Amino acid sequence: MDTTGSEHIGESKILTIDEAKKLKRISGVKAKEFEDKVLAKQDGQFKDLYVCVFGWKPQPDGTKKLMSKLNSGKFLFPDKTEKLDQIEAGIPYICLVYDRKVDETGKPAREAFAKIISEEYQPKIYIPSSRLPLMSYRNKNGTLTNKAPIGSSYEDRIVSAIKEMEKLGFPSVKVVFRVNEKRD
Repeated sequence: MDTTGSEHIGESKILTIDEAKKLKRISGVKAKEFEDKVLAKQDGQFKDLYVCVFGWKPQPDGTKKLMSKLNSGKFLFPDKTEKLDQIEAGIPYICLVYDRKVDETGKPAREAFAKIISEEYQPKIYIPSSRLPLMSYRNKNGTLTNKAPIGSSYEDRIVSAIKEMEKLGFPSVKVVFRVNEKRD
């Protein structure tokens, strides 16, 4: 398990299904599919929709735990059904949360649990082995745009892509090196 990455425990905020679709910048068929996925994962316990950012928190015994925090102050952990090695620290995820009121001893609970639905939308810059980057992002109405930045060198194209993403108003962008992606 890779425990590199953010040690910052992010805050989680509650949202509606419409707010989640807006964050993902989806509409039409994609929005319906997303809504169906949320409804399929909801049950009597996991029902509240949140945006959660997990981080690795060092523990007194030297280990690290992947966790976030609810606005109420409760610690939020990924549900035991989640694969921890597939959760990236510092990335916002849309999750269904089980915010239990009391623990097994009857005392007020100090923790909650999350089932991940999907990543919140994040624009990407793909870098294939050819080193000709491709910007991929959704505009405000959800239309997907793929665009190659202009520049005479690899470095110029990367800087051009980052500057354009900044100009488009994105707070962050994910860079994906295709040659280094995990292969199944």
